[in-house]
Amino acid sequence: MITYTNQSKIIIFCPPNSVTGGPEALHQLADKLHHLGIRNVFMHYIPQRKNAKPQNYNVYTTTQIETIEDKSDNILIVPESMTFLIKKYPESQKVIWWLSVNFYKILMDHRIRRQSFFTRLFYQQKDREYYFEHFPNVFQWAQSYRSSIYIKDHGIPASQIDFVCDYINPSFLKNTERIEKDLTNKTIIYNPRKGIKEISQIIKSSPELTWIPIQNMNAGQIQEIMARSLLYVDFGENPGRDKMLRESVSQDCCIISGRNGSSAYYEDLMIPDEYKFNFSEDKIPEIIAKIKDVLDNYSDHIAQFTTYKKMVLNEEIAFEEKLKEIFKK
Repeated sequence: MITYTNQSKIIIFCPPNSVTGGPEALHQLADKLHHLGIRNVFMHYIPQRKNAKPQNYNVYTTTQIETIEDKSDNILIVPESMTFLIKKYPESQKVIWWLSVNFYKILMDHRIRRQSFFTRLFYQQKDREYYFEHFPNVFQWAQSYRSSIYIKDHGIPASQIDFVCDYINPSFLKNTERIEKDLTNKTIIYNPRKGIKEISQIIKSSPELTWIPIQNMNAGQIQEIMARSLLYVDFGENPGRDKMLRESVSQDCCIISGRNGSSAYYEDLMIPDEYKFNFSEDKIPEIIAKIKDVLDNYSDHIAQFTTYKKMVLNEEIAFEEKLKEIFKK
């Protein structure tokens, strides 16, 4: 269990100038701890950059720190992409926040290949990576049910795992009870950075449909287009609880998704199985038929997303309660 004292500094490590789900969760954590009255909470960006905090996150209250002291009172929050820091600060308490299992695998493979190359050529390098060793001052947070399974499979007992999930941007939390939709608006929205191979094939096979990519938009603009739209389609990898899936349901969009990553688990994507597809080329006609059915009969389908929407709208409260539990003195 984390030991938080008046002498503790809570230092949240984060990549600079990055506007994606993981960095937003890290800024939300700093902001929420600040508003809960927890003192000495800092962001530390790696690598350090000028103007490291993106403008999109100015809605979150944060304070930056440049130097880190390795002290037993301190609590370092480390995203899974930076597990190389675990052994760098042996005295500090450390929390690994598993926001993206896939990203961890990619970066770990890259770092291991690079270390092996330089070790072979120049010097014998001490192993710096963290391989799920059982250190008494290392703790685990799972952002998704899927990530909790992953770390359990690597030998971490359930008793050492806390479920800590972020929440959607505050822009999406206003006027969510009743959203008026224009049922003649048959456009389909999607994230072009995710599942592009699958989405491209579906778009190519449905020239009669109108697809709008969500790109080059701030949170307010994304909220507006989601509030106007009837359907969000996602066939991405979804290494954690995906932000856009949650944002879309908050704005009363129906969802059609793949079964990749966290989307496969009802605990992470609480929608009926009829809206989830194991993608393959021969499934495309079935997927398109479902898309058209949702667009033509939106009022019948949207009721199937009530459970998921309720969970998403409760995430900020759940986040606060979990932080109060973890950082109680």
